[in-house]
Amino acid sequence: MKLSKKSEYGLRALLELTLVHGKATLQRHHIATRQHIPIEFLEQILLALKRAGLLSSRRGAKGGYALIKS
Repeated sequence: MKLSKKSEYGLRALLELTLVHGKATLQRHHIATRQHIPIEFLEQILLALKRAGLLSSRRGAKGGYALIKS
């Protein structure tokens, strides 16, 4: 079964977030760089995952995204 790029990138972003689950938040540019995902596309994906209740986000210098369901 072939996944769409959006699905593949979403899974890769979630995988990256599981590595720091409960310890820290990750900024979108960090996820994009490590997973080789275009940042503009990643932003849309992270927003969809947040709306689905899988991620939380925090603003500011120490902000970022975190996994809220395990």
